[in-house]
Amino acid sequence: MMNLSEWRPQESIIKNIEETLQLALVPNSDAQKTVQDRLILMKNLTDFPNYLLFILGNPSFSEDIRSLSGIVLKNNIQTSHASLSSEYLMKIKNECLRLLKDPSRDVRISISNIIVIIAKDNLKTWPELVPYLTKGFVAQDEFSEVALTTLFKVCEELINSQKPQDEIYKITKEVFPKFVEFVGLEKCNVRQNIVRLTNQFLQDYFLVMKQSIDLGVYLRHVMQLANSDDLEIQKCVCHTFVIYIDNHEETLLPHLHDIICYLLEKCYHQDQDVALQACEFWLASTKINTCKDILTPYIEKLLPTLLKNMRYSDSELNMIKDSLGSDANKKDLSKDISPFHFRDRNNSTEGEEYYSDEEGEDQSDDFDDFYVGWTLRKCSAASLDSIAVKFGDEILPLLIPLISEMLQNPDHLIKESAILALGAIAEGCFNGLKSELPELVQFLIHCMNDEHSVVRVITCWTLSRYVSWIVNVRADNPEEYFVPVMTILLKHFVDENKRVQRAAISAFCIFQEEAQLKLIPYIDFILEGFKYGFEQFHCRSLYLLYDAIGVLAQSVGNNLSKEDYVNKLLPPLMNKFTELKNFYDDHFIAVLECLSNVIPALEASFVPYSEIVYWHCLQLINDTLIASVNYQQNPNEYDPPDKEPMNVAHDVLYSMALGLKTYFVKYVTNSNLIYLLYTTMQDSSNLIRQTSIALYGELIALCYPFLASSVNEYIPLIIKNLDEHTDGVCNNAAWVIGKLCAVMGNGIQPFLPEILNAFVHILRTPAVARTMHKTVAISLCIVFYVCPDVTIPEMDVIVKNCCMLVRNVRDSDEKDLAFRGLCEVIIRHPEFNKNYFIFFCDAAASWINIRVDLKQTIRTVLLGFKQQCGEENWRQFYCQFPEALKLKLQELYGV
Repeated sequence: MMNLSEWRPQESIIKNIEETLQLALVPNSDAQKTVQDRLILMKNLTDFPNYLLFILGNPSFSEDIRSLSGIVLKNNIQTSHASLSSEYLMKIKNECLRLLKDPSRDVRISISNIIVIIAKDNLKTWPELVPYLTKGFVAQDEFSEVALTTLFKVCEELINSQKPQDEIYKITKEVFPKFVEFVGLEKCNVRQNIVRLTNQFLQDYFLVMKQSIDLGVYLRHVMQLANSDDLEIQKCVCHTFVIYIDNHEETLLPHLHDIICYLLEKCYHQDQDVALQACEFWLASTKINTCKDILTPYIEKLLPTLLKNMRYSDSELNMIKDSLGSDANKKDLSKDISPFHFRDRNNSTEGEEYYSDEEGEDQSDDFDDFYVGWTLRKCSAASLDSIAVKFGDEILPLLIPLISEMLQNPDHLIKESAILALGAIAEGCFNGLKSELPELVQFLIHCMNDEHSVVRVITCWTLSRYVSWIVNVRADNPEEYFVPVMTILLKHFVDENKRVQRAAISAFCIFQEEAQLKLIPYIDFILEGFKYGFEQFHCRSLYLLYDAIGVLAQSVGNNLSKEDYVNKLLPPLMNKFTELKNFYDDHFIAVLECLSNVIPALEASFVPYSEIVYWHCLQLINDTLIASVNYQQNPNEYDPPDKEPMNVAHDVLYSMALGLKTYFVKYVTNSNLIYLLYTTMQDSSNLIRQTSIALYGELIALCYPFLASSVNEYIPLIIKNLDEHTDGVCNNAAWVIGKLCAVMGNGIQPFLPEILNAFVHILRTPAVARTMHKTVAISLCIVFYVCPDVTIPEMDVIVKNCCMLVRNVRDSDEKDLAFRGLCEVIIRHPEFNKNYFIFFCDAAASWINIRVDLKQTIRTVLLGFKQQCGEENWRQFYCQFPEALKLKLQELYGV
């Protein structure tokens, strides 16, 4: 960009640009193509932005041309922002502030958009902007509208920018006191916009806003708007109340009665969005400790309100109208097919609640109506659930008559909402409902045959809410509840309605999770139900079937590995695997995720199917890495690859290592898997590194001799991932260090300084997951075992913490090695005995099945300490022990 003070426009270029902009106003595709071609050429002019700015600020051109020049300039700034000199940016800023008062409204709008683009990244270097806009807004003249609009846009960009809170505060303290003042003025015609924006900032930056405005004054001004007929204002008012209760804001308390009465009334509003916004208040109030005190005076009015709003609305019914009848043989509609996300290894599942509102999830809702979204019905059900948890059985005398009346109503939609209510109160009112459950479960089984699909759908879910009782009551007579519920759910795998199919499968997953090993006598029966699914299901039901198969495998473990079961389950599953050619297809990923859960249960029974799965996974990883390199080298030519399939492939390989054991080694030694792991252990994705490191750790136990020649190149990668900010990755890396110590012995010595620094840092950091602390403690104790002479700062405190953590680990080979390390370190550091020996005693008492030699080692440590203390000191020390600890030490070690 040339020196601006010396710049002079050339008449011929101005004429050319003007003609091009004039042509852009012609609504003709050929003309528009010509314009685009010309603009591409003009961008090569180093001073092209100067010409655009010149035209924009010159009233001798028509308003259309000036406005269009502003649009082109905005786009130019957006794409070449980094290359613009600070001198040129300053000129644009000055011109923008001048032209924001231009007589032409179109020009003012163009200028406003340019300001927002510049401010997005340069607000810090444009300190005069916000005061200028605020002053313009307050003036209430013809300039105030565009000043306010621009201010709104700048503030909205600020919310999306994730800037530091101190930077946010600089703006909020300047702008929002003025906004609050104007909300209280009747003549202000933009109150809705101001309240909406203020609420947005309160929601995202409540503590910053609390320092910026008087929240009591703002609340009073908002309450003055409560009687407005404008629906948007009513929603904003309700939203304000929700934000205040969500943040336990005390200025709400004096107005609480009026606010609650107002919200109860709005919950009956004919506009569903207003009613939903009002209903959010009840859900938010259940998250605070004083919920019962707040809601008790209104509970008799609130409960019927929630029950009424749990019915399907007309709009919801309209959205699902095509899936209410017999549609099992129809192909899934595009809206029925959403990205598949398998439940994790802890058996949690996205959208498990019927009325879930999990923001930010790819699969944002439950198995039923997942494309309908968060509604008044779901919010009311969620509120009832939370209120039931807070109030417990004491609300049953109010609820039961209401629900009973609804259940007997001939309108099936009212009956359906009553069944939803029964599911919603399952957790909070379980004890009070116990005596009713035999009759209730029989009633629900009967409702599974209702002629209306919506009733069958909700009944599946409500049954799943009582599954703990169903599975565990009358264990001596499973035919009474367990088998009938299992059978009715499996029966509806073949329901004529796909929504019911999906609801039955989802409920059956929860049933399996609760039943666990109680499913063993019925595996064959369950697999028969799954068999139909493979033959008949469409996409979404099929995805849920994979989910159910995975949960069965996790529930019954290697009891699934019998030949008859394998012959029923694997051929149809592997058919799905082999018929899918696109590795990045959601369906293929769903099958892979299912296999990752099934293989550990099948163990060696999976060997006949293992080769094709192994090579598919390897090819998928290899292809993804090549695509990633291509993108990094030529981002304009290639798209970034989807890495989720590669992550799932790692999961499957990890499962194969777990399930196949030595059978897996031949695949590893005859492929480039280890080489691929060297790359994926450095991937930018936490998930990829997490699964990659886990797989490497499993290979250490399986085939360390094969890894030994290159292990020194991999250890630094693992140490680098000992970062407490990435929980899963760090946990796996710490676990792998323990595995390496077990096979390398003191060969790990060269890497110990870095390992010990990382371990000690993590153990001293309280704000990390307890699981990570446990893993690090075990691996650190294994380090003590293989390198017993190591020292670390504050050894006694660290060892005390290790004792506290290791005591909570179940019996295992890792715990065995960790205890041997603890014994070594305590023998070598007698100063530990004086302060924290009781923690070692407590940890030693945590064993259930302990190896004989380790038991003797621990006994030697205990007796050594007793002898060192002397009889009298030992007696005083021993008196501190709880009776249960004394008994356990006597039982295990005779001490």
